[in-house]
Parts: sequence; C-alpha cells; structure tokens
Amino acid sequence: MTDKAALAALVVAAAALIIASAQLTQQLLATAYVIRKCDRIVTGGLTVGGRRQWHWRQFRFTVKYQSLVFTLPQSVYESLGVSSTVRVDSPSKEVWDRAVKTRPSRASAQACWVSLVQDLAISDCLLPEDICIKEESGDRIPEDLTVAPMRVDSLTLLLSCIAMGMQVFKYSPTTGEITLSGGVGSISSSTHPILGGLLHYNVFSDQPTIGLSIVRRHGRALRNNAGVWANAVFGRFRDRLYRPDMVPLDELMARQFPTLRRDGWPEDSKTDTIGGAACFMAFGHVDVCDIAPPSVIRHWTAHFAEVIVKAHHVDILRNQSEINELIASGPSLLTDQHGYAKSLYEYSSPYIQRMYTVDTFQRFTLQLSSGTTRATMMLTDKSLVEHAQRLGSRGWASFGDNEQDPSAYCPIPILWGLICMIDAYMYVMRIKFLEAGYSISWLAPFMDSIVVKSISSLHAVGPPSWGNASSEVKSWPLTFQNSFDGVWPDMEQKCPGHPDNIQLLRPQVRLYAELLVLRSGYCTVMMRAAHPLGPGLVEGCNIETSMAYMA
Repeated sequence: MTDKAALAALVVAAAALIIASAQLTQQLLATAYVIRKCDRIVTGGLTVGGRRQWHWRQFRFTVKYQSLVFTLPQSVYESLGVSSTVRVDSPSKEVWDRAVKTRPSRASAQACWVSLVQDLAISDCLLPEDICIKEESGDRIPEDLTVAPMRVDSLTLLLSCIAMGMQVFKYSPTTGEITLSGGVGSISSSTHPILGGLLHYNVFSDQPTIGLSIVRRHGRALRNNAGVWANAVFGRFRDRLYRPDMVPLDELMARQFPTLRRDGWPEDSKTDTIGGAACFMAFGHVDVCDIAPPSVIRHWTAHFAEVIVKAHHVDILRNQSEINELIASGPSLLTDQHGYAKSLYEYSSPYIQRMYTVDTFQRFTLQLSSGTTRATMMLTDKSLVEHAQRLGSRGWASFGDNEQDPSAYCPIPILWGLICMIDAYMYVMRIKFLEAGYSISWLAPFMDSIVVKSISSLHAVGPPSWGNASSEVKSWPLTFQNSFDGVWPDMEQKCPGHPDNIQLLRPQVRLYAELLVLRSGYCTVMMRAAHPLGPGLVEGCNIETSMAYMA
C-alpha cells in the first residue's frame, strides 16, 4: 500500500513537473514573440533590444525593452505656453552618435521611429541633450503591433517635421489626427483601440528636397531658446517695444490700424488690404529668426513689400560705382570679424544690444554723422551688392522693368543678412536719439506716419510679377522722400524744446524711417520666401499638444 501511495505521489509530481515545464515553455515562446518586436534589428542598433526577466512569485517571464524619448529645449515650450508630454531624464550622447552613424546603413526592418530619430539627428533638429533611453514593459505592446512603439510629443513632432521640410495637412493632437508630407518622408496617423493616437513615419529619401544645409538651419532655429522660430509657425511674434513676450500677430496688427486709417491707407483696398499693411508695419519691430518658417500668417504678408525691396536693389545698381568704392574702402559692419558678434543671437531685433569693438562703434557713428542719409549707401553688404549686379547685368532700368519678385530671386541668407545690418543701425541710432533728448516712443508715431504715407500709393500695385510695378519700383526713392517731407513740419512743430534741436537730426530721422520701411519689407519678403516649404498650419490653429505613440 505504501509503495502504491509513493508511486501515485511520484506520478502526480511528474505530472506537475510536466505542466510546469509546459507553462515555462509557453512563457518562453510567448516572450519570444515580444522579444522579436523590440530586438536590435527593430531598434536599428540604437538600443540593446529586449531582454527577459523571471518573476518567481508570478512564475513567469516578462520582457523589458529600451525605447527612445526626445524633446526640444524646455524654453521653447515655455515660450509657446505649453508643456511637453514626455521628458528627457538622462540625455545620451552615445545614442545620438549611433543615430547619426547608422543612418547611411539603416535597414527596412527597423522601426519607423528609429528612422525618424536618425533623420532628426542628422538635421540638427535633435542634439545629444534632447534624447534619452527609456525602459518600457513588453506587456504594454499590443498584440496587433509588429514593432514596439515609442512615445512622442505631438507638438515636438510637428515642429521637427516642419523644420525638415514637411508640409502640414492635418494637425489635431486631441483627436490623434496628424498628417504631414514632403522633404525626407511623411507622417500619417490612425487611432489604436488601446494606445489612442498611433503615428507612422514613412521614409521618402535620404536627402531632404530643400537641401540638408537649409534643414540644418531650420533645426538650429527650431531649438532657439527664445522660441522665435517655433512661435512664428503659429503666427506669434515679440515686439520688445510693446511687450516682452510672444503675442499673436493680429494683436500687433491691431495697434497699427488707427495710424493706417489716419494717414491715408484706403479702407476698401483689395490688392493689399489694410490687414496686409498692418502686418507690414508690425514686421518693422518684431524679433526675426535667421530663417523664416512656413507660418499661418503668410496670407497677411503684403505684396507691395516686394516692390520696396526690389526698389532697394534697383537703387543699388543705380549707385553701384559709389557702393563699390565704399566696399573697397573697408569691410561692412556685417562681415567685419571685429564688429558685433552676430553669433550671439539666432534672431535679430532692433531692440537688442549688440557687442561692438570701440573701433567699429566709432566708424559706425561716424557714418551716421557724415551726411550719408540714404539707406542704400549704408547697407553695403557685399553679398547683396554682388547678387544684385548679377541679376541686373543689363542695367538698373532693365532690372526695374522685369517682373521678378525678390522672394523668388533673393536667397534667404541675404535677406537675413540685411535684416541684421538694418537692426544694427537702428539700435545705434536709437542711442543717438536718446543722447539728443528724443526717445523712440516720442519718435515712433512720426516714423509710422512716414511709413504709412509712403506705402499708401502701393495699395493697388501688387508684386512685380504681376506686371504693374515697374514705375513704382523706379520712383520709390522720390515717393519716400515726399512722404518724409510731408511729415517733417509736424515733427518740428511738436518737438520738445527749440525746433533747431530736431533740425540737426533731420538726416538721421530720415534714415531711421527709411531703415524702418526696409526692415518691414525684408522681413515680409523673407516670410513670403518661406512659402515653398508650406503649406503650414491654418490660421487660428491652437497651440496644443498631446502624447502619442509611433510604431
């Protein structure tokens, strides 16, 4: 009897062992399928892949795997008034280096988020401090996914993909609908029953269609700590004379409407509306990044700005012999290695202090007091002059008659360079005005009146490409001079102190007003030149974000 009991116990124990072995085998087989979703092939070698962990209390295996998380600098989100839905805890330069190194040999079997990280890294949209490894549980990988997902912040993804040259077709993070396409690839979205918003990145090409150098400039601008580029995508700008933070463009435009109506802009204008004129004037004061993004505000950018910028180029050709002498006499402020340090800023504003050497500052102020009161003779940037001379090889009159728009023929680096130079002059001139007892807040209404009176004659002209602007392009210097002459008596009458005081500053006041018009023109044209990267977001699109998954 004892032998039978022992035999029965042995049989039961053997059966239990067989069942336990079967369970263990089943666990191994189950985790093998999960491991395959997150192995080194899937992660492209950026992480170590999945690994099994044995849990004695539960008597089962689980899978842990390494995913990636990336963000932008925290200050960018703060400038936009939002918070990122993911966080980088321990930045990994090693992962970033591997992403750049493995990009040329990436495989079709790797997860789409690995390809995205590789493209963002090579585009300078991500730097080593923006990315980290995050450990995830394989239990959370849905059965119907073939690869492990990665968490992404929707807003981060949107801005990064725009920087890489993608066009926006749908952005609704709360519903999980995000669609972008162009450049190196596309982003599509679907709704997953467990994860919610599920995104997919499809690679088109290893080379961005807009060129890797432009994409990298976008990437550096995107990561700018002040958020100038990122806010411009949503149509938000900072006018430091008005407020120290970013505000919607329509708020800045609204401040210009009374002056426009008072000084002659037609209320019922159609070719360029009063809204377009208000946008033009607002651009005279806002911070501008070194490369403009496709923005929701493009339809507000005035056509007549193309006329003003082209008139400047025609004037350069008209005076090219004198300008060439100025260039030969010494480097311009913008290109002088001993001048202000442009590299300190990735954006420009007429209200930020710059760094000058004593020699540069003295030469700068000497120019302002030498009687040279025309902007054309001050803005002697060699790259712009050479570009204008190539385009106008048949003479300034012929160039003024052709129908080319500056937003089409003028490279963005040249547009940006002129904005920087204009801002440098405007800042120093404001210091000189203060030394003479005139604040910019007192001068600003008169400057705005000069601008409005000069641009009002262009309300029905359109850009040069429409074929109606040649006479306005050639006559612009006289148009501006007449507008200045019309406002000057009012300035003399209302100036504090003796009228002779302001009379001494007449050349500088005229120059400042001309620079203000040109800054508005160059900023507007640069925003219009960004259109080939569009379409961007639609006007009124809210700045919102959510967490989504990519697989």
